[in-house]
Amino acid sequence: MAHVFTPEEANKKLPEVRKLLSEILELKKSLETTILSEKDKRAALDRLSISSSKLSEMGIELKDPDTGLLDFPAMRFGEQVYLCWKLGENEILYWHGMTEGFRGRKLLKPEVTQIR
Repeated sequence: MAHVFTPEEANKKLPEVRKLLSEILELKKSLETTILSEKDKRAALDRLSISSSKLSEMGIELKDPDTGLLDFPAMRFGEQVYLCWKLGENEILYWHGMTEGFRGRKLLKPEVTQIR
C-alpha cells in the first residue's frame, strides 16, 4: 500500500477527485456514444488515460469508472482497509476490507444512522 489515507485526508481530496472522475465519465460516454474520427478517438483515450493516471498517482484506486466508484487505501484499528466512495456521495462515509469490495461496505461511524 503506497499512501494510507485518513477519512479527513480522503475528504479533502474529493473536490479534485470529483473533477477527474467527471472528466473520466464524460470521456467514456463520448467514446461509447459518439462517432469520432481516429484522431479525436486517440485524443479522448489519451485524456482518459491521463485522468485515470492522476487518480492512481494520488494513491486512489478507480474501481468502477461507469459508476464512479473509488477506494482510498487506509488503516482501521491496525488493519489495512479501503475507504469507499462513490460519485454522488457528499463525503467518505464507508469502508470495507481489502477483499470485500463494494458489497462489504460498512459505515465508518455506525451511530450516524441511528434514529434518536
